[in-house]
Amino acid sequence: MATDLKITGAEQLRRLAIRFKDAGPRGKQLQKELRKGIRTGAKPALAATRTAIRTIPVVGVKKSGGHAAREEHHFGRSRAKDEEKRRARAQRGAGLRQTIAGAVQLKVAIGSRAPRVRIFVDEKRLPEDQRTLPRHLDSKTGWRHPTFGKNPWVKQYGKPWFETTIRKHLKEVQTSILKAMDDIADKIEG
Repeated sequence: MATDLKITGAEQLRRLAIRFKDAGPRGKQLQKELRKGIRTGAKPALAATRTAIRTIPVVGVKKSGGHAAREEHHFGRSRAKDEEKRRARAQRGAGLRQTIAGAVQLKVAIGSRAPRVRIFVDEKRLPEDQRTLPRHLDSKTGWRHPTFGKNPWVKQYGKPWFETTIRKHLKEVQTSILKAMDDIADKIEG
């Protein structure tokens, strides 16, 4: 799940990426600095997006079959040596909203071909059968799913959290990215 929001300055970023090649060996270090500056500027939007999904009101059973699947998924991805600690950590982070918040990622690409800053939900970090849930939770129309012991199908509703949160931080992110680009351009020229 990703939302493409155009920000003015993408063309400037592309031109700056081309100038890194002309900077010679120093260009690699400047690229790292730029990437770090862009990441720093986009982190408030990333944090706000993660907070938005964590705070969506969800009504339902505290631990469901989906919870168990997420717990096993987290347990399998863990690299800790102590199995007891792995299990405890997997149980703590197995909530639906917490799992989706952990899958929200930031990617910065400053190559000359397609420079971009992306905040997205990395669906590979979710159990296979739950990879569409971030989209459903972001939709007002909701989704239907089966239940056990009650009416076989129920409808649940989501609340827009992804794009709306990013849009709120767009100006702030754009300003910080342009500032980072100006700083690096000054270093290339100076």
